[in-house]
Amino acid sequence: MRGRIGVALVCAALAISGHVGAQSPAAAPPLATVLAPSIEAAATRGARISVVVMEAGSGRVVYEREADAALNPASDAKLLTASAALAILGPDRRFTTTLEGATSGEAVAGPLVLRSDGDPSLSTDDLYALTRELVAAGLRRVDGDLVVDDRALGAEHLPPAFEQQPDEAAPFRAAVGAVSVDENALSIRVRPGTVGAPAVVTGAPRGFVEVENALTTVAVGAPAVELTATPLADGRTHVRVRGTFPATERGAVYRRRLDAPALAAGWALRGALEDLGVRVSGAVRVGPAPEGLATLATHRSAPLSVLLYEVGKDSNNLYAEMTLLAIAAEGVERGAATFRRGAERVVEWCRGAGVDTRGLVVRNGSGLYDANRVSARQLAQALRANWRRPAVRDEFIAQLAVGGGDGTLRHRLRIAGAERMVRAKTGTLDDVIALSGYVLAPDPGRTLVFAILANGVRGRAAETRRLADEIVTTLVGRVRSGR
Repeated sequence: MRGRIGVALVCAALAISGHVGAQSPAAAPPLATVLAPSIEAAATRGARISVVVMEAGSGRVVYEREADAALNPASDAKLLTASAALAILGPDRRFTTTLEGATSGEAVAGPLVLRSDGDPSLSTDDLYALTRELVAAGLRRVDGDLVVDDRALGAEHLPPAFEQQPDEAAPFRAAVGAVSVDENALSIRVRPGTVGAPAVVTGAPRGFVEVENALTTVAVGAPAVELTATPLADGRTHVRVRGTFPATERGAVYRRRLDAPALAAGWALRGALEDLGVRVSGAVRVGPAPEGLATLATHRSAPLSVLLYEVGKDSNNLYAEMTLLAIAAEGVERGAATFRRGAERVVEWCRGAGVDTRGLVVRNGSGLYDANRVSARQLAQALRANWRRPAVRDEFIAQLAVGGGDGTLRHRLRIAGAERMVRAKTGTLDDVIALSGYVLAPDPGRTLVFAILANGVRGRAAETRRLADEIVTTLVGRVRSGR
C-alpha cells in the first residue's frame, strides 16, 4: 500500500505542474483512485480525514482533501501556540523567579516572597538553588511568612475545556499558574518495608501532602497501589495510599495533578529552606506581596526557544497552557492575563501571518479535550508562515519532533536514508489523530509542508496513525527523488 500511495502522490503533484506526461508512467492511476480504499474506508466508519500538502517555498498546493474542514486538532493546536509565542515573546525570552524580602542581620525581617512571571520549567532543584543563594549571603532565619505571589499570569488556573474530565488525576491535566513547580504534580514515593508491615510512603511537596499510609508490604507479586487524593480545607492535599507493594521492588514514584500550584510551590520552598538550615517562623500563604522589597536571589529559565521543546517534541500540556498565558500577559498590567486574551492573540498572529482564519476556534493552548477547531489548510498555512520567517524558522523547526529520532515521533517514521527529514507535531485524543509538519529537502524551496487531521477515529487510532505515516513516508520519497 505504501508504494502505491507514493507513486500516486508523486503523479498527482506532477500533473498539477503540467509535467505528468513527460515524467511519470502513463498508466499511473489518479491520486484519488489510489487513496480511496484506505481513506474512504475510514470515512465510511465515521472518520473525517482532512489533508493538505504544499510546497514551503511557493505555497503551491500539491494535494488536498477536505482542506477547509474545521476539525478538532488535538495537540496540533500547539503549533499555533508556539508560533504566536515565538512572534510575540521572542525566542530569547527567559522567565524570572525571585526571592524577595527585607533583611536584618542573618534574618529576613517580615515575609519572604516567592515570585515568578511564569516559568513552566521551575523545579524543586531550582528552589534549592535559590535557597543556597540566601544561605551564601548569611541568612539563617525567616521572621515572617512565606508568601507566594502568583499574579503575573492572572487568576485563572484551569484552562478552558479541562473541566470536561473533572475526575482525571493524571499530571497531563495539571492546573497552571505563574508560580508552578515540578509541573504542578505531587509525588508519592513508595519503598518496601518488612513483609507484612506497612510500606514506606512519603509525599512531596513535604508539608503540602498529608499522607495516610495503608499500603502493605508483601513477599512477591506486582505492585497494586491505589491513591485517593482529597483537598483539605486549607488548600493542601490529603492522599490515602492503600494496596500492596512487593519486597522485591526497589521503589516507585506515583505522580498526581494538584489543584493549588502556588501553595504547593510555597511548601516546596519551605522544605528547601528547612533542609538547608533556614528556620521559618511564619506560615505558607498565597497572595499579593509588598512592592519594593529587595531581590535576594534570582533564577532565570532557559530561553523560550528551548522551553518550547517540551511543547513541540513532547506535547507537554502545562508548558503549552503557561505559554498561552505568557502571551496574554505580554504588555498588560499584572493580573490582566486570561486564557481568552491569549487565544485572541494567537488568532491575531494567524491573521497577520496570512492564515485564513474563517472557522478557526482557539480556546486553549494545548489542544486537550474538545476545545479548538482548526482546518488542515490553516495548519499548513501557519507552518509555511514560520518557514518564511528567517528570524524564527530554525527555532520553530527545532522544537518539533524528529521522525524516528525524538519526542513523540521517536518510534515512528524511521525511514532508512531519510534520517531527520521529517519534523512534525503529533496529536492524539480518543477520537482524534493528527500529524502536521515538514519534510525537509536539500533544496529549501522544495521542502514540503503537510497537515493531516482525522476526527471520528475512536477505536481505530492505530490504523489511522499508520495511514498518516504512510502519507508522510510517500512525501519523503517524493522529496528524495527530486520530482
